[in-house]
Amino acid sequence: MHSASFLSISCINQRVSTQTTDAVSLLKHAATNLTHFEPRLQAFRKVGPCPSAAPEGLLAGVSISVKDLYAVTGFDTYAGSPLALTEFNSSGTLVKRLTDAGAHVCGKTHTVEFAFGGLGTNPHWPVPVNPFDKNQHRVPGGSSSGAPVSLWMGACQLALGSDTSGSVRVPAAFCGTFGLKTSAGRWEKDGIVPLSPSIDTAGLLALSAADASWGFAVLDPATSANPEAFIERCKPNSRPMEGVRIGVIDGLFQGCEGGIDTRVMDSLKQLQAAGATLVHLDWPHIEETYQLFLEGGLSALEFPAFIKTEHRKPWFDQLAASTKMRFAHLTQADLANASSQIAEKNALIQTFNQAAETLLKTVDFAVCPTCPVSAPTLAYVEANLEQYKERNFKALRNTQVANLQYLCAATLPCGLDDFDMPIGLQIMMGHGQDEQLMAWSCAVESIIGDALFHYAEQLN
Repeated sequence: MHSASFLSISCINQRVSTQTTDAVSLLKHAATNLTHFEPRLQAFRKVGPCPSAAPEGLLAGVSISVKDLYAVTGFDTYAGSPLALTEFNSSGTLVKRLTDAGAHVCGKTHTVEFAFGGLGTNPHWPVPVNPFDKNQHRVPGGSSSGAPVSLWMGACQLALGSDTSGSVRVPAAFCGTFGLKTSAGRWEKDGIVPLSPSIDTAGLLALSAADASWGFAVLDPATSANPEAFIERCKPNSRPMEGVRIGVIDGLFQGCEGGIDTRVMDSLKQLQAAGATLVHLDWPHIEETYQLFLEGGLSALEFPAFIKTEHRKPWFDQLAASTKMRFAHLTQADLANASSQIAEKNALIQTFNQAAETLLKTVDFAVCPTCPVSAPTLAYVEANLEQYKERNFKALRNTQVANLQYLCAATLPCGLDDFDMPIGLQIMMGHGQDEQLMAWSCAVESIIGDALFHYAEQLN
């Protein structure tokens, strides 16, 4: 792909506030990028009109894409299915916070059907193209499949996604962007089609953690009253690495392919050279958490309650095989007894969380590779269901830990693997530590570099 032109949100804010450039001109420029790249990269299910009147607010001139799991006023919501969900037609709290701050919704991006998958495939809609392979169609990651692609198109500066097992962080890692998974219950979920209400989280993608800090400042209930103060806190000089203790989760470095483990360690050595101490951790309940995920987590029990109703029978009848496989093993008795099983699994997750939180008190934050594999080709994972399952589960192996242990997590780009595909460095912190996570992400980024630092040349 030919390189799009990129402006940071800080730069956009400065230009608008000093009247160097008006907000509408900036939005029209982003729309031009979208129009140019969309035919090849296929990030959007629906593109919105460019505003004629200048928006006002902290995010004036900023364009955002929204995963088609979110209701947005003026857009239908399909949630990756072939039919519109007409009850999801009005913007929820998160979309309103962004638009009230002056951000413009440029369009709704593709998602895996009902967010049930980590690779980004969907038999009902075009699969967005990972921009890092110019010769083959590699998957972008899922389920927020169009979100990172929309950023690399220069169509927007922020992308709203959601994360139940890694659905923000996997596509961010596969496509070399920043991605944030918030703590469960931290951000409002009204107007978002549910997958697993117990652990569904809203999330945010951007080309840098610095850009994401502007979105977080507006979106987060703890920072939205004074977003400028939080943005200032996230400037890199406010968080030096000297004396910082970084927990290295050795168990999640195992089984990495294509030199991913080595490249992530190289980034950690950069942090070490900047004064941080690396502390190797024996992370609790890794195997038990992964087994719970393989069994369907909570999604396999909670999603049927949403989709297997008379009202939504048309959607259920058309579910793809890759979606149905996640709960096909459940019997009618399992589904009838779902509430008690959900309670049992939530109790188990609380146990996992307590052990993780105890260990996290010994370090400032914990790290591991975001994904142990790189993005496979679309042809490979569409060839048969077994190949899809193997890649899907492995792609989500490291990310699901944060979801099923009630942690917050982020991924930062940190270079290319042996296949010249992006690698993500995952940072995890305790439940409710989202503000600190964003600040540490910005501090780490100032040392190892953001997406444009790592990947701009590969996209030319």
